[in-house]
Amino acid sequence: MPKRTFKGAITRVLRPLVRAMIGRGLGFPELSQLLKELYVEEAQRSFRLERTRVTDSRISLLTGLQRRDVKAIREDVQRPREIARAPGPVSRVLALWSGDDAYLDETGAPRPLPRTGEAPSFESLVAEIGRDIHARTVLDEFLRLELAEIDPAGRVALRVDALIPSPDETMLIAYFANNLGDHAEAAAANILAAPEPGPFFERAVHYNRLTQASVDALDEMARARAMEMLNAMNSAALARQKADAGNPEAHMRFRSGAFVYISAMDSETKP
Repeated sequence: MPKRTFKGAITRVLRPLVRAMIGRGLGFPELSQLLKELYVEEAQRSFRLERTRVTDSRISLLTGLQRRDVKAIREDVQRPREIARAPGPVSRVLALWSGDDAYLDETGAPRPLPRTGEAPSFESLVAEIGRDIHARTVLDEFLRLELAEIDPAGRVALRVDALIPSPDETMLIAYFANNLGDHAEAAAANILAAPEPGPFFERAVHYNRLTQASVDALDEMARARAMEMLNAMNSAALARQKADAGNPEAHMRFRSGAFVYISAMDSETKP
């Protein structure tokens, strides 16, 4: 791929990210330093030569950064590193409640649960995540985030939109980072594997010249079909995770997602 063509593609990818950074108060000076650090880290990690030490000179050659900048970044061992965080208890309870047959009704939907008592109850659900987690604390968080509600019978009922990203600030940013990050990892792996098709499934349906009524209908269809797929994948992945528990080879992770985007046609989307 010509460099100019790739630069255009990167501009298209970066534009919404720049908009998000401006909106969240991340200015260019901070981003510039962050990019320098990431360039050095990725050059060092992903572009090693076999049986050859990665030198400041090689990293400078790969990244275009000055050697003094490369040296300073590599010597700054106190610099905070990106940390992969395990899903919190709220996400884990959500996955279990919407994927384990013990907590589903005859239609496959998450059933309303008594607050306490033997399984299936909200108390037993939380206990499966960890005995050191208090069910009342988790319930309070579910109610605060409007992921669940208390029905007229006094049971805890999962809201139908609970699998949509939460409006909670911390969870929303984590969702943004994890989903967009893994999608970018898959896309980067695919493009770097060219000319052969990449190893990760990455497909989308894209149509222009549609009315608002048409995109509304397609949006409704996409959301319904995607939720069916995600619920099925959640159940299957949960069952396999339980079956793999204790297996010394269980060190892999998996993410499958879906998205819908709608906008008016502009200079970037017109053919």
